[in-house]
Amino acid sequence: MTKTQSKALSRKAQGEETRSILIQTGARLFARNGYHGVSMRTLASEAEVNLATVSYHFGGKRGLYKAILQDIINKRDEIYPSADETQKQLSGTEGDIHAQAESVSWFINKLVHGLLGQEEHIWPAFIISRELAQPSDLYPKLEREFFEPSFQSLRTLVKTVLPDGTDEEELIITAHCIIGMVVKFLDGFSILTKRLEWTNYEGHGIEKIAAILSKRTRGFLGLPMENA
Repeated sequence: MTKTQSKALSRKAQGEETRSILIQTGARLFARNGYHGVSMRTLASEAEVNLATVSYHFGGKRGLYKAILQDIINKRDEIYPSADETQKQLSGTEGDIHAQAESVSWFINKLVHGLLGQEEHIWPAFIISRELAQPSDLYPKLEREFFEPSFQSLRTLVKTVLPDGTDEEELIITAHCIIGMVVKFLDGFSILTKRLEWTNYEGHGIEKIAAILSKRTRGFLGLPMENA
């Protein structure tokens, strides 16, 4: 490898590292303050880069926010059980309420740990929550490529465990109830951790949340709440 090639690779690696830092920093700031509450100057300062760097890599604040949303979409199956995983988990459980209860526990555990239990997913999870409450002009992309595929896997779960003939409106409302229970642990982070005297959700906290939500969701869906 020539010195010129080596320098080019080094510059490319530095550029990728800078992009990564800006995405991580931007996710944290947008999650805390919302899109309109973050300035380009603050982004550059927090990421410890000059102001022109944000424009160079992303074309500006909107471009950075769009890149963050794309990063969230790319990690969808790390955060949320995929449709294929869910279908595989449910295979052969028809008519077996205990097996279905275990599938519900699996789903809720994966969802809780995906949204709340991994540090690199915390700020993206808050952005997801913000987009649900106050959609930006990029919401349609997030809905199409993140929310809708994620919802369909949950709908598959609900449709499998609820009685045959349950109408579509009930399926959709039930699925949204389950999503709401989990998302509220983002919105209510500060007040809940204060009441429980927890510092954060790590360790014991995330396991307790996952266990209780799994148990109560099974009951909500008319399945045995206790393990067989």
